[in-house]
Amino acid sequence: MGELLEIIRAEYMFVYGDVIRRKSALISLLAYPYMLTVFILGIGYGLGGLNTFTERTGADPILFYISGSYMMLSIMAVSDDLLWRPDFDHWMGTLPYVLLSPVKRVYRYVAIPLPRLTLVVLLGSTSVVPVFILLHGVSGLVESLAVIAMTIAASLSFIPISLLIMGLLYRSTGENWRVLNIVRPLIMILLGVYYPRYMMPWVARLITYLIPSSSIIEAVQRLLTSLELDSYSWMLIGLATALTLIYLPIGVRSIVKWEGKLRAAGVKTE
Repeated sequence: MGELLEIIRAEYMFVYGDVIRRKSALISLLAYPYMLTVFILGIGYGLGGLNTFTERTGADPILFYISGSYMMLSIMAVSDDLLWRPDFDHWMGTLPYVLLSPVKRVYRYVAIPLPRLTLVVLLGSTSVVPVFILLHGVSGLVESLAVIAMTIAASLSFIPISLLIMGLLYRSTGENWRVLNIVRPLIMILLGVYYPRYMMPWVARLITYLIPSSSIIEAVQRLLTSLELDSYSWMLIGLATALTLIYLPIGVRSIVKWEGKLRAAGVKTE
């Protein structure tokens, strides 16, 4: 446990040192949910009006998109830390030292997304909480806290998928950054944040049920519609938990194989 805490401490110092140094990036992160919501609502208002959205989905469009923007940024912030870290280590010339370090691989990859995950709470307190309280009063505080808690769960549940993608991708191709720039938009669509998965074609819908975070996102969307978590929502959360537990050892094994391949072949630094 002491080793894990030391790795977590090192990751926090690494990430927050950068955040404190680049305050403009932190301000931009806090502003993104509002910017995305205003942009999407502006387009929607021009095409059909806000009432049309409510009639089709049953949810308030402002709450739907502020929550959706928050969830998207939170999940992608956590997953990007994992997906881009090997390339970052390679470009910085530190990858050989990482591979030779004696720390347990599971500890390292569990620690990497945690600093961004704490930023998720800060992001929710400056975006979701104020808007919910403004529109729903005191009850909006409880609803917003539920959205934040479920978003944290969705971000955590995406870690095994990120490990699996990272292991497969870095083992199979040398143009990792090109492939990642294709994979990320696909992930954004399949999460069902802005386009609910019950509206997707059946093939895409089946794929989304294999992504744990997508089920939690649907549970959040049902919460926004009915303002309560019904039995189906809890079933979705249970499904996401089960898939996360199934994917975790597979993702870790994928990373271990990739690192074993690198150790056998050697690492070229530029």
